[in-house]
Amino acid sequence: MANRKKYWAALDELEGTEVFQQLQKKEFQEQIPVEEFLADERHGATTTGRRDFLKFMGFSLAAATLAACETPVIKSIPYINKPAEVTPGVANHYASTYYDGLDYSSIMVKTREGRPIFVMGNSKTGLGKANARVIGSVVSLYDKARLDGPRKKEESISWEELDSKMISAISETGRKVILTNTILSPSTQKAIDAMGFEQVQYDPISYMALRETHSTYFGVNAVPSYDFSKAEVIVSISADFLSSWLTSTNIECDYSAMKSPERGTQSKHFQFETTMSQTGTNADVRTMIKPSDEGNVAAGILAAINGSSITNLDNVTTKRVQQAAKSLQNSKGQSIVLAGSNDIATQTIVASINQALGNYGETINLDKPSRSFQGNDNNVADLIADMNAGKLSVLVTYGCNPSYDLPNAAAFNEGMKKVKTSVCMNGVADETAMRSTYIAPDHHYLESWNDLSLTSGRIDLVQPTIEPLFPTRAAQESFLIWSGLEITDWYTFLRMQYNENYAEDALYSDATWNAAVHDGTFAIAEQLETPNYASFIDISSALTEVSNRKGGAMQLVTYVKGAMGVGQHAANPFLQETPDPVSKVTWDNYVMMSRVDMDAMGLNTYIAQENPASVVKVTSGKHTVTLPAFMQPGQKPGTVSIALGYGRGSEGEKIGNAAYQTGEKGQHIMLDSGKPMPIGANAFPFTSQDNYDITIEPTGTEYPLASTQLHSTYMGRESVVKETNLSAYLAESKKKKGTASWNKAPALNVHEDLNRDGVIDSRDKKPVAAFDLWNSHAVEEVGHRWGMTIDLTTCTGCSSCVTACHIENNVTVVGKDEVLRHRDMHWMRIDRYYASDYSLEKGEEEGVGVIESYSRMEDPSENPQTVHMPMMCQHCNHAPCETVCPVAATTHSNEGLNQMTYNRCIGTRYCANNCPYKVRRFNWFNYKGNTKFENVNPAHDSLARLVLNPDVTVRSRGVMEKCSLCVQRIQSAKLDAKKKQVKLTDDLISCACSDACAAGAIKFGDLNDKDSAVYKQSLNNRSYHALDEIGVKPNIFYLTKVRNIDSNEA
Repeated sequence: MANRKKYWAALDELEGTEVFQQLQKKEFQEQIPVEEFLADERHGATTTGRRDFLKFMGFSLAAATLAACETPVIKSIPYINKPAEVTPGVANHYASTYYDGLDYSSIMVKTREGRPIFVMGNSKTGLGKANARVIGSVVSLYDKARLDGPRKKEESISWEELDSKMISAISETGRKVILTNTILSPSTQKAIDAMGFEQVQYDPISYMALRETHSTYFGVNAVPSYDFSKAEVIVSISADFLSSWLTSTNIECDYSAMKSPERGTQSKHFQFETTMSQTGTNADVRTMIKPSDEGNVAAGILAAINGSSITNLDNVTTKRVQQAAKSLQNSKGQSIVLAGSNDIATQTIVASINQALGNYGETINLDKPSRSFQGNDNNVADLIADMNAGKLSVLVTYGCNPSYDLPNAAAFNEGMKKVKTSVCMNGVADETAMRSTYIAPDHHYLESWNDLSLTSGRIDLVQPTIEPLFPTRAAQESFLIWSGLEITDWYTFLRMQYNENYAEDALYSDATWNAAVHDGTFAIAEQLETPNYASFIDISSALTEVSNRKGGAMQLVTYVKGAMGVGQHAANPFLQETPDPVSKVTWDNYVMMSRVDMDAMGLNTYIAQENPASVVKVTSGKHTVTLPAFMQPGQKPGTVSIALGYGRGSEGEKIGNAAYQTGEKGQHIMLDSGKPMPIGANAFPFTSQDNYDITIEPTGTEYPLASTQLHSTYMGRESVVKETNLSAYLAESKKKKGTASWNKAPALNVHEDLNRDGVIDSRDKKPVAAFDLWNSHAVEEVGHRWGMTIDLTTCTGCSSCVTACHIENNVTVVGKDEVLRHRDMHWMRIDRYYASDYSLEKGEEEGVGVIESYSRMEDPSENPQTVHMPMMCQHCNHAPCETVCPVAATTHSNEGLNQMTYNRCIGTRYCANNCPYKVRRFNWFNYKGNTKFENVNPAHDSLARLVLNPDVTVRSRGVMEKCSLCVQRIQSAKLDAKKKQVKLTDDLISCACSDACAAGAIKFGDLNDKDSAVYKQSLNNRSYHALDEIGVKPNIFYLTKVRNIDSNEA
């Protein structure tokens, strides 16, 4: 018999006292303080049982629920006299033009109730495309860092006082200079001329060598117009023409059109460069070179065209130069050779190549050149010398920030101290403004009138879309007042210029002016230049100069990031959070290096949340920067690259919260000096020297970098990205969809002897379409079925679509710390994949297992081919996310949309876990209320919240969100078509991403409309679904990428 032992916990239990007996009858040994939760004080003297407590709480919960169902009372102040053009709830669109010295775009500004909320390209003009920088510029309108009036240093003054001081300073003897960026406005130029100041122009990215070369040999001191729509062969030597070189957005449009294989051919693109640029990722043939070899590459191409030998280049580069020269010779008059270098010798050789090929007058034109980038570096150097010599009495800076973006900004800042009166016209207290005597803040461009002329034959107009938010003043109006003219109102002066110079009939000037304002542009008589294309180009000295260049073991190049530009967008959180098109890093500046160099120096090559980057110190000449190192595939060994536009506000200037680094809790990281730490470092001092011999050394410290993509390749999974070359495509271009070797319909193995060979093996397969757990949706046949096609051949990866989606749909900005935790909220991302030298076949030959083979395939090639794949919610007709949501917060609409019901979502995140495309985003915080995000999220600021789209709900904490295919635009277009009693066609509806795509890679429309472009492209034999084998039947189609490349060029 078992010996039953008794265990006790206390003496009361052992002795069985009365207290212990009472406690046994209670669920809780201590009285629960329910009285603290009850309103009636009489309950304090009683004991409340568990059942009574639950009854009370149940009633309270029911009462609170019923109270929450009441419609909240929202009080608003109506118009006393409603503007005729404003209808609450209906958007207005205004044509305008964007120009900031770097980008130029004809735009359409969307406003709601009188406030601009979105910027897109104006499709009615020839320059109607907008990049990420232009699209994001609307955010800066609502920046609380903008100045609220004129200042003397940091003291606010009145406009009258400023005008009095300036008129007095101008009346005194002494040299008076106005320093500007390139002025493209005829009327602004006349207002400047009226002051009688000496004018000096400069550009942060100088194209002086390009202009001077064409001035010397062809008699036109201007940047040529490049027509990429006629170029069958393009050879670029370090010119990132798809991102930041000249008017890159419009170049991108023509470039992508020539890449479409449906033409029966494709343009061929050779890229010679140091760092992997956005343009380089799209090249058919890309070659890594050192910056000291740029001139030698140009000389090699010219030698190959002329049948001479190639010298001073390695074997790989020589081979690629010969291939490029051969293609150029086969496309005379239909090719473009260009160089991004600001070196006269290199530009002279490139001009000689284009002349020999007959490209001038065909693809390159000087008779109607671009008026952009007229800056003169020599004049700026002379100005700085005179400033330091005390020769200036008045200096006005307009449309520029020389204290930051001049290569010799330190000397300029010293000279500023010796100028008696200096005035800065910038809208924020930036580096130049804080060193000036006075600040006369200009309007934001969305509050301004102006005219612009990029090329002869047209004038583009800038019109205000909102009343000035601050008591600023148009810079041109300040010029008119200070010049003493009778007309001091800027709009009146602008109209006078129109009437005198452009109006054909003064009687109808109002009507023609209104028409011009409506369209955003008007034509004028062309004034053509007369270049001498047959002029002899003496290249002997240029060849000698480039041949004698010697580079050191380590060299440096600077470049411009797609979203950041040259620093004018440093305080824009939307653009800071837009991933770099190549590296996918956000919120940071870094030194790009090759794996070879990083391994040799013992630096970290894998960057992730728990793997910070190694910090290095880079020195060239007298300038040194300390930045984290980032391993970039395609970087030429022996070189490093640093982006311009960072290191803003290094002296604590108040240029905007987003320009400074934030800590884990959202606070600004402070330096020992008590000033906030800027993001990155200023690399502009490097731009005035060749940087052919630099030093780089590890500091032994580490720094976290936030990237939105950690994987580099698609590891041979052809169901993700499909690609082929042009010859293979043309050989099977007439085949039925799903039968071509480069786009076969996926099939799955079955346990049946389908081929009747007596064996069940891997050859027994059925098409994916044969496996289906659901019946087909009625939406596939009746009504609307919204869908999208994305052409991987023409997509350049620019990320304009990402920024446009972010702003249109009120997607929150989360900052670096959250991106580091992979909690970025982008509804749309662009996956950038590199090619790998490894493959499963190679693994089998080497006897390597499949898992290890895939691991090795994740390692990109040293100089990889690249493909960009936009990825968003695929709006699957058999969506895995819909079946796992326990509260039906994600459902399928009767028009094919996978839709979210935000107020039904309880945040289980099952849908995100079940999504094979990983495109759902979860709101981990109340981003607009949590202080962690006050320095990065515009929703924290009552002024910045004006940019929010009222048609899109701002999501709350605990809610899942994702791409909606801009359902608010769909509903608006449907209502508009119904009102006009017309059919809803492609040209009447668009998504934010398709609006923003300069390449035309994204098409949106109704898949049930047989006449729609999206339907026709979905039937293209290049179209396929990503991960088609899982059978979710998306409404998003991708078109196979086609490269114009031969096997010997790979």
